[in-house]
Amino acid sequence: MRTPAMRMPLRVLLGWLSFVIGLGLAVAAAQVAEAYGFQREAIQIILAVVTTGVSVPLIYLLRKYADRKPWSGLGLSSPPQGLAYLLKGAGLLLLSTGITLLTGLVFGWIKVVGVQIPAETLLAMMINLLIAFFYEAFPEELAFRGYIFQNLNTKLPSWLALITQVLLFILAPLAIIAGLVAAGIGSWDAVTWEYVLTLAVFGTALQLSRILSGNLWMCIGYHLAWLEMVRYIVVPDSGAIIEVEYLSRNGYYLIHIGTIVLSIIILLVWSRRGKLRPLNWMSKAADD
Repeated sequence: MRTPAMRMPLRVLLGWLSFVIGLGLAVAAAQVAEAYGFQREAIQIILAVVTTGVSVPLIYLLRKYADRKPWSGLGLSSPPQGLAYLLKGAGLLLLSTGITLLTGLVFGWIKVVGVQIPAETLLAMMINLLIAFFYEAFPEELAFRGYIFQNLNTKLPSWLALITQVLLFILAPLAIIAGLVAAGIGSWDAVTWEYVLTLAVFGTALQLSRILSGNLWMCIGYHLAWLEMVRYIVVPDSGAIIEVEYLSRNGYYLIHIGTIVLSIIILLVWSRRGKLRPLNWMSKAADD
């Protein structure tokens, strides 16, 4: 007789732990590597390899043996099929960034110091894209917007599953920080209201991308574009593609939080106009 699937709350907890354990081990490995004098690039590779190397296989095992459901139910199509969605997600972020940047200029909150395309920056972006994919975008989206949300949504309506996913998304880095603090090698200084708010709206935008497109690659594309934007594209740094100066704190909030909020609005508009799936807050996912 076939063993029944685990209960949903336990599956969600194990999915959350799969990511937290993977990220926690990656951070611990990076701390050790740094203590032994490893270069920054090597440390980043360690973070990427360990996070994906631990989290993704655990999610796969959970889907197969705890859920007893096909992998396809998580919304992760093959890369060729997902390319259009990946580009749509990246395009959404770039569109939102462009609008908020222009808004900041109009209100005098932001000043564009220079626009250039340094070869060094392009090379750094190409390298960082690969690292960011395996360290952040892929394992996070698979765990939270894929596995955790899918399980939540089989029992909860979409609106409640989304909120629960966002709360779990916020708790993940807080759990890692708590572990570092307990080990005496971390602090709570990075946990500010801006950080928590950014995680909340970011998790919402990413989950809406998954719900309205039905494909995790849109989330991954948006996630990667966001990481590149805040590191290399619109940055108060001489090596940025668009070097900016924040003349007001409002300019910083506009780019780092307003861009994501605008993305949420655009997603909802696209849904209403038929460019994405219609949104039904009360719908539940098929348990497959």
